Amino acid sequence: MKYLNDRCIVSDDNVFYYDSEQEITQADVMRFILENEQLAREYAKMRRYYKADHDAIVKAKQKPNNKPDNRLVLNYPKKLVDTFTGFAVGKPVQMTLPEELGNEALSKFNVSRKMDSVIARVWKESCIYGRAYFYVYSHDSEIYVTDALPLDTFVIYDNTVAHKPLYAVRYGHIGASASYKLTVFSESYQWESDTSRNTSGFGSRVVNPFGMIPIIEAVENDERLSVIKNVLPLIDEINKAMSEKANDVDYFADAYMKVLGAILSEDDLENLRNYRIINLKSRESDDPNETPESLDVDFLSKPNADTTQENLINRVIDNLYQVSMITNLNDKDFGNSTGVALEMKYKPMLNLATLKSRGFTEALKDMYQVVFASDLIENISREAWKDLDINFQYDLPHDTLSEAQTAQILANLVSSETWLKTLSIVNDPRQELERMDKEQREQIQANMQVLKQNNAVTDGETNANSRTSQEADRLSART
Repeated sequence: MKYLNDRCIVSDDNVFYYDSEQEITQADVMRFILENEQLAREYAKMRRYYKADHDAIVKAKQKPNNKPDNRLVLNYPKKLVDTFTGFAVGKPVQMTLPEELGNEALSKFNVSRKMDSVIARVWKESCIYGRAYFYVYSHDSEIYVTDALPLDTFVIYDNTVAHKPLYAVRYGHIGASASYKLTVFSESYQWESDTSRNTSGFGSRVVNPFGMIPIIEAVENDERLSVIKNVLPLIDEINKAMSEKANDVDYFADAYMKVLGAILSEDDLENLRNYRIINLKSRESDDPNETPESLDVDFLSKPNADTTQENLINRVIDNLYQVSMITNLNDKDFGNSTGVALEMKYKPMLNLATLKSRGFTEALKDMYQVVFASDLIENISREAWKDLDINFQYDLPHDTLSEAQTAQILANLVSSETWLKTLSIVNDPRQELERMDKEQREQIQANMQVLKQNNAVTDGETNANSRTSQEADRLSART
């Protein structure tokens, strides 16, 4: 624990806490902002690594004496983050409400606000930084949701065992100065402040229309440890090993030549560079019968360490995927794996995604609690978030035949919605049930129409298409 004062606390996991019995002051908010600015340096480093700007290799000292100095960057951070993100939220997260009207309104809201993209961004950002935020706001009597980064956003929790959110803060620098423009949210109010005015208190205060904090934290894990941070030394070692391997290639391509037993003139050196051939005389005499002195022409080369380097690189890469728990989709044995073996390769990443999705589900429900509290979505009550059913569709390899057989066995044992959830080809069981019901109603109507056409009498009236009706028409024509 780190105590900024008797009210402001920073945990070992870089979580901010405040005394719940006191209202926060601008001075205390600034203490948390300055602390977050220190954390932001580490966040910025994680972002640089994701964008292939790796400090350890890019900022390394130059090789002396014009030696080969390759600096290869293998962007494994992006690969790990994108693989995990695509696996967990590449397919849209299923969200349903029990009531048909409410579920339809929820689906409409998610589509219009591009919630699938927002959820994917927050998941990816939490992988990079260890935490990210959903930010709910209103504009022109409409409700919107976007993502917020920990570089300029944080949540302050109370210091009780419940650790309920007390405040949320968004801030930004005013130009190049050391002053900040900040917004502080509580359940009841929202403050706007500008530290350049040298005031001891907050500026304008308005009522929070949501009645709750509109910024919700989504974490990678309880420790707020990012996917990149966990394997940073291994990533640096891969870059270093690959760069040294490239240096060795350049070294062999530009190796020094040794000439023992003769002194080369400047013209000889020039011809050697131009024609790549050397033909030296042992003595000044041109007599071929004269016994030559010892002459040795060869290239200087250092021992070949290719095998050692390859073993090191392969071992580091293998440990990289083991420690990160992300499945290596480029594994040469991956394509040959089937059944249980393939399932075991995905198991670590599946476990990791399952653990994260529990906390992420809570964040999603908290976010929709704020959205529904706005009363701007028709046919959805303020308490509907409690009944929200959220399911992640992990991108696992599926055996469609096996799924169909399993679904056939479960058909009469579970509810229709649960039964449909066993099929990976069904993205939204609730919508699929509605489509099935619609098709069934249409089929019944079509069957009834056929029956009406084939029956002689329907509802006590003569059917114009029946045999009886046709016979009556013929008799009438004769008359």
